[in-house]
Amino acid sequence: MHHNLQVTVSGGGNLSEGRNRSAGPYQDRNAMMQVLSSSGDDAAYASWRTAPDGGLVRVQNDPQSTRTMTVTLLPGNTCRLEVVDQLKPGFSEYAFLRISTHTVGYFSTYRVTRTSCAIH
Repeated sequence: MHHNLQVTVSGGGNLSEGRNRSAGPYQDRNAMMQVLSSSGDDAAYASWRTAPDGGLVRVQNDPQSTRTMTVTLLPGNTCRLEVVDQLKPGFSEYAFLRISTHTVGYFSTYRVTRTSCAIH
């Protein structure tokens, strides 16, 4: 599955996010907007916050796991993206929305094989 995430931060700390996923002939998309803060929104399914180093951190609360995406700003107007998935206590499988049927699928293993980050 290919997952593309585009984030735009504008004046006043407004953040907009566009997401799309594709797998073979299937695809879906979603979007959200929020105002950035240093604490994020713990009650939201997914929220962004500013990191102490000036980067961004996105925390996504899936039913059985948490995904943390960290964007680190690097010299030369470049960046690095790190994605960490962690099962919640008491769970042994990841539960994600299947792109083909939009039903929940259960996976015993899951890994991110490659990330990239660009600043425009």
